[in-house]
Amino acid sequence: MSTYANRPHKRGPTNEIRHSKDDALDEREFELLLEGATRMDDYYGDQASFVVLVLGRLGLRRGELCHLRESWIDWRQEMIQIPYHEPCHGERQGDGPCGYCRQLAEQRAEYNDDVTMDQALAERWQAKTPAASRDVYFGFDSRVKLYVERFFDRFDGWEWSSTAINRRVKKAAEHAKDMDRDDVRPHSLRATAATYHAGRGLEMHALMQHFGWAQASTAEVYLARNSHSTARQLDAVHQG
Repeated sequence: MSTYANRPHKRGPTNEIRHSKDDALDEREFELLLEGATRMDDYYGDQASFVVLVLGRLGLRRGELCHLRESWIDWRQEMIQIPYHEPCHGERQGDGPCGYCRQLAEQRAEYNDDVTMDQALAERWQAKTPAASRDVYFGFDSRVKLYVERFFDRFDGWEWSSTAINRRVKKAAEHAKDMDRDDVRPHSLRATAATYHAGRGLEMHALMQHFGWAQASTAEVYLARNSHSTARQLDAVHQG
């Protein structure tokens, strides 16, 4: 069996047009990554496991996960309610926007003559698009539910930078069998979640809502030529 590190489709020609879907982990690779997270010490292992599950099963964006607070959780409905805008206070209340938000604000101010740095900072944190402000249901997976509950039982909220999220994903890959840390990053886990749900038959509009996509063409990439979905439909057609 080939390992994740030497899978040929992960290393195409330099002029090949790639989509995030090409970097998605299959189910075995995802479980190996989660296993790697659990091999870390308790404190960072719990955080890394939470990151891997929330990104790889719920498909949150890195910026959404970076700013996740318990105030976003509707425990009764088992939903993460992602707002369109919420002030970013950095690692501690009163610090001002975090490094992730400052970087985005700098880019906005640099490329928009009518926007000052202060104005751009005031917009942070902000969802990527209006469609990205959404409810993300986590009640479908008992393991995800457990890790979400444990995270907020142990920690006050997500008080780290996007760099810290990257680091936990990379560390999980380092501790995982047959995985190359350079081949795993937060956005590839979002693609993993999209591939996972499309393969289980989630329809286009549900995919768009769950992942906060404004364009149907994005969902179509994950629905097109999905062998897992095809296999399940063939099983259903030919049962008995």
